Amino acid sequence: MNIVVCLKQVPRDNTVAIDATKRIDASGIETITNLFDEYALEAALHINDELGGDVTVMSLGTEEWLDQIRRAMAMGATDALLITNDADYDVYAASQIMTAAISHKGRPDVVICGRNSTDDESGAFAPMLARQLGWTHVTYVNKIVSSSATHLEVERQLEDETETVRVTLPAVLSVSKGEVEPRFPSLLRVRKFAKADVPTVSVATIGAQPTSRAQVIDRVPPPARKSGEMVQGADTAAKVVALVDRLIADQVL
Repeated sequence: MNIVVCLKQVPRDNTVAIDATKRIDASGIETITNLFDEYALEAALHINDELGGDVTVMSLGTEEWLDQIRRAMAMGATDALLITNDADYDVYAASQIMTAAISHKGRPDVVICGRNSTDDESGAFAPMLARQLGWTHVTYVNKIVSSSATHLEVERQLEDETETVRVTLPAVLSVSKGEVEPRFPSLLRVRKFAKADVPTVSVATIGAQPTSRAQVIDRVPPPARKSGEMVQGADTAAKVVALVDRLIADQVL
């Protein structure tokens, strides 16, 4: 089974600034692998543990992203590809670029993505990628039930029910938080892949001609959270009374 996992780099802290062009300014904030993409990688490794084959991680970003790609390889990915970006692409353009990258590497049996990224939160990348590839797409996958060379059986956690789906390959899956937490690479494997060569290509090299379909007109950061308040009192009983009085005054009780 040959699997591609799409990884995105996101800011660790969501208290980012908005610049004059309405773009997210995350300068100075550490970047990490998108949380849902880690669950996507774990799902791919789970299939690989059962069937064998290759798990290739792909990302569109800068060379600063190499450390996180190497961490994914330490977790168990067998190959990687970094597509260096030369512009700020929207999700549609990113899906076009990743489609070209997948074709550049040789089309796999399955492409697995995170449900959404924790920065833009659109959740549109995986469906767009599936449309570009012309493949079946299954969303909100939280468990791989069984796998074979031709089919996957997966569970989708919906609002009021759990749905089991059998999908014929090739297919694109978008994964939400699953029952199994992403594995931690051993220190030995982290050291082994610390300087691993990661193949790097440009958007032009893979023949992608991305076109943007959306323009951000405005972007407003969320309001700052109110600071907490300590309830004062001579002892625990007095503090409880003061807390209840405050909740009644605020019409919470």
